[in-house]
Amino acid sequence: MPVVARNIQILSGIFFVGAFPATVLFGLLCFVCGTGLAQEQLGAENVGIAVCLEKIQEQQKLTRDIRDIRNPLPRPENADKLKREYSRLLAAGFSSPAETKVIQDYLAWNILQATDPNFAQSSKNMQNLIDDVQDDVARAATGIGNPANQATARKKYCAEVLKVTKQLLDNNLDSRLMAVRLMQVLYDVMGVQNGAKARLHPEALVTLLSVLNDPKQPDSVKVGTVSSIRNIMMNCDVVEQDQFRICDAIGKELSRPCTEAGFQLVLIDAVYEISKARRTVGAAEPTAFKLLAAVINDRSKPIEVRCHAARGIGRGAFDQQMKLDPLAWKITQLAGDAALEFSKDTGNPKWPECGIDLLLAFRHLSAPEATGAVLERKGLMNRDEKSTVIKEAAPFITTVSLKLIGNKGNFTVQELTPLAQWIKANQPASLSWDSNAPALSP
Repeated sequence: MPVVARNIQILSGIFFVGAFPATVLFGLLCFVCGTGLAQEQLGAENVGIAVCLEKIQEQQKLTRDIRDIRNPLPRPENADKLKREYSRLLAAGFSSPAETKVIQDYLAWNILQATDPNFAQSSKNMQNLIDDVQDDVARAATGIGNPANQATARKKYCAEVLKVTKQLLDNNLDSRLMAVRLMQVLYDVMGVQNGAKARLHPEALVTLLSVLNDPKQPDSVKVGTVSSIRNIMMNCDVVEQDQFRICDAIGKELSRPCTEAGFQLVLIDAVYEISKARRTVGAAEPTAFKLLAAVINDRSKPIEVRCHAARGIGRGAFDQQMKLDPLAWKITQLAGDAALEFSKDTGNPKWPECGIDLLLAFRHLSAPEATGAVLERKGLMNRDEKSTVIKEAAPFITTVSLKLIGNKGNFTVQELTPLAQWIKANQPASLSWDSNAPALSP
């Protein structure tokens, strides 16, 4: 089952107070950012912090309101006595109205327990419910020998589970999180160990994407939703059209202003799993790289979010139509941003992962990642071995990354000045990295 491995952190990485000499910091900032803009950006940032605090507080209130809902949905009486008949129809398939009602009543009796706060307060109850549904999906139509009939029966069963599960989406917080976890296991076709991947019930993915982009759903629910979507991409055969839909839905959430860093990090984790580098329907836009480049390019986003997007440039799906030099330069500029911010906030637990993210934007984790087919290689240094920009930027990335990973002591002026000078002197003549994507900003 999916595990949300990230914690939402309010405005992490936006506002810090430190002892790094202000005049030196400002001078280096001008080297990296360009002259004449730093003071205006600082003033705008202060206004932006206040606005974002207000929006995040609104999200927190929405979560509290939903958590406090007490509206147990009515369940069919005595439906527990249907279990034997339900189990028979689960394996053999169901067609008549009477058979369908047995399935519907038992599913409602079982799944709608999640709307009862007394039931939901027990994590064991909730996990048992998830396990029950997952086991039943695995057993669905197993008594049918004909493959075509089996596929039809499984799809019909998953549709009935989804109908009941959707009823959880406007109930309490636990119910909503239960719903998005259940949807990720509604397999029309089960996976084969060391073989073909599972295929998800299409309407389950449609529903998850609608939850992700629903302004009435709090980000606390969306974190669970995008975790389920990521799990689906990791464990299922997701056709390219669905990958493009996933890309669109994640892109909308990443472009929303004033969302918390933890939510953005989970969104980027899901972007890593997109395997189709470019759209084949409509304009031939990049998929994952377009989203990642936009995050890196947005200096209003938390630094840890931008660094995590940078890792994706080294590890996500790409093709050779993309120009990597502008992206490598932009990531080096990002490393400069991270170094300056680190010097004001040394010891923050976010820095080691930021360092690893920057390092993996350029380098591989294992030998096969460096020597496989070009489109399968990881790290910019392996994706374009002839690039002078990448070769020259790599030592700066390594220096900054190792300092962040160690998370001790400030950068010295001697360490930052060459980096800032290189960034200013080596900006590509064009920051367009793909003919079907927006150019990066200086």
